[in-house]
Order: sequence, then structure tokens, then C-alpha cells
Amino acid sequence: LGIGEATHCPMTIIPEMFNKTSISVDKIIKLTVSAILKRKLLGLRYGTVVVAEGVFHDLDPEDIKATGVHMTYDEHGHPELGKISKAVLFNDILDKEFKKIGLKVKTRPVEIGYDVRCQDPVAYDLSYCTELAVGVYELYKKGETGCMVYVDVNGEAHPLYLKDLQNEEGKIPPRRVDIEGGIARNYYAHIAHFITPDDYEAAKALVPDPEVYDFKKILAW
Repeated sequence: LGIGEATHCPMTIIPEMFNKTSISVDKIIKLTVSAILKRKLLGLRYGTVVVAEGVFHDLDPEDIKATGVHMTYDEHGHPELGKISKAVLFNDILDKEFKKIGLKVKTRPVEIGYDVRCQDPVAYDLSYCTELAVGVYELYKKGETGCMVYVDVNGEAHPLYLKDLQNEEGKIPPRRVDIEGGIARNYYAHIAHFITPDDYEAAKALVPDPEVYDFKKILAW
């Protein structure tokens, strides 16, 4: 969501947005097409769609299997996402949707991985690493050990133990976006592009049933 907000991406798909309906590959594809149709109506013949890796954690395994992909899972029950190209997978399914509805669009799958982290450090990174290193020393002096270290906004170091993050099953659940919070609410209200009832008439020149790609109908918002 942060990437989508920072780049003014016309559609960012995260698992948390499916808070009122079940998540499925079909809905993800329809949200993507919704953004593409809206951009076409606006005269914008380019754009990007960001699909969070986390959608795979919430997708029904049978839904993934129906796409022809065999997913393996790690010892924590999480899908081993590094073994397949999610971008290529979604792009292939998207191409099938284009052919089905007769929409001529060229897309290019791009997998954003660890390379995003390969950037030269800025002043914030250097300061933060220094505070972490000093924090390790200060906590160790106090007798804290076997923990991670985090630093608050005031530069104070605190210990963080795995037991504080684990759920009842001993697993560490992924962090979730507050879909009702300001960042998500403002992004989908003011930055994202998608089909609404006001677009139905104009969109009929592109697809026969634009209501199928209505953003709020897809998500039951």
C-alpha cells in the first residue's frame, strides 16, 4: 500500500481490502481490469497495478490450484512464494480475461523482490543503524538477551521477544493494514482509479457489462 501511495499507482491490491467478501483470483483480475477501463475513459493509456504478495496467504489453495499452479508450503504453513513468479502468473490470467472480453491491452509482468532493498543508505538509515547498535549494547548491559532490539521515535531502545509476537499456535502472523485507517481510506478515495456507476454508460464502448468491474461491487463495499 505504501508503494501504491508513493507512486500514485492507479490500483493497489492488498488482502486487507477483501474485508467484506472472500478473496479470489477472479476478483483480483476484475479489480485490475476496473483500473484499466477507468484509465482508458480518462484518456490515460498507461498505468501500473501493484498486487501485494500477501494475497497468496489469504487465497484458497484450491483457487490457486485452479490456475494450474502447484504451490508448496513451508513449515509454518505459508506458501513458498519465492518458487514461482506471481507477476507472470497474474499476467497470464489477465491476458485470458482480455481475450474473453475483447479488450486490447499490452501488459508486462514485473516481479519486485529483494532488489528494491539494494539502495545506497541515506542519513535516516545510518542514524537508525547507529541507534540499533547502541541499543544492543545498552540492553545487554541491563541483562537483556535472547531478544531483538527496536528503537522508538525518541531513540529509546527496547527488547522484543518472539513470544510477544507469536499467536496461540506459536506462529508469527503477518502484519495487517488497517483498511479503515487514513492511509488506506485516502488512497482508495482519492488516488486509485476504478469503475463506478457513473462510468457505466461510457464504459459500454469498451466492455458489454461494465458493472462487473465496479470496484465497490467487487469488494461489497
